[in-house]
Amino acid sequence: MYIVFDNMHDMSSPVIAKIQLGRAMRRLRDDAGKSRDEAASALDCDVSKISRIEQGKGSLKTLEVEALLWLYEAPDLRDQLVETARLARKRTAYQVPPWQRDFVGMEAEARTILEYQPEVVPALLQTERYARAVLAADPRRAPAEVDRYVGGRLARQQRLAEEVPPRLRMVLSEGAIRRSVGGPAVHREQLLWLRKFAERPSVDLRVLPFSAGAHAAMGIGFVVLELPDPEVRIGYVETLDSADYLTEPAQLDRYAELFERLFDSAADAEQTAALCAEVIGQLD
Repeated sequence: MYIVFDNMHDMSSPVIAKIQLGRAMRRLRDDAGKSRDEAASALDCDVSKISRIEQGKGSLKTLEVEALLWLYEAPDLRDQLVETARLARKRTAYQVPPWQRDFVGMEAEARTILEYQPEVVPALLQTERYARAVLAADPRRAPAEVDRYVGGRLARQQRLAEEVPPRLRMVLSEGAIRRSVGGPAVHREQLLWLRKFAERPSVDLRVLPFSAGAHAAMGIGFVVLELPDPEVRIGYVETLDSADYLTEPAQLDRYAELFERLFDSAADAEQTAALCAEVIGQLD
């Protein structure tokens, strides 16, 4: 018996390893006809820990892997799953707030990124000066912390320059391009970069004009990541000092459908470029 980690890159990402470990453990438990309560009893832990593992949100120590494999009558998978669990315990190298670590790990592996932002340019599209102004707007952040997080955002953007970058489909509310961040010079630089970036074949960037009226995502920014494995999607909604990770299919379907509605209501590429040019002209 063996577990095939199909359609993944090379399992070098801790977040991908977590997802694969969770899927493997869920599959083995189902095949063995065991409940989450029985799995929790084998580890002498709360059942919530088993749920987190199976949802790809945690990892296991070597002895825990062995205990579950004994329960599931699958000891021959010990070496493979111990190594997967070891990778899952690694920390991401990006300098980001703690609640973002899993997200940026998944973002680095995503083949498609859907994102809607009502007031700010998405982190992957921010210039250095714009990112610094956004991060420094939180008075609780020390200058050294701002420096680290700016570096983290720029490091995340390097993947966009790869030979095969992820597909980006992004919708920005008109408020995101009109809000002055960092002063006129920084604002202008950011908008010029958006116009240039939108010309890339892997990018679909749209602005949702105020004239589009009311919609279900007013005031809510969100991201849906589609990972290389077609069965794996992750939703992400960030607040001031925490984040929600969406993994239930019904949740993900709802956000994906909402994104498509926003995209369809947004200005097309030519109109988006014109809107950016209009705002740039007002800054000159």
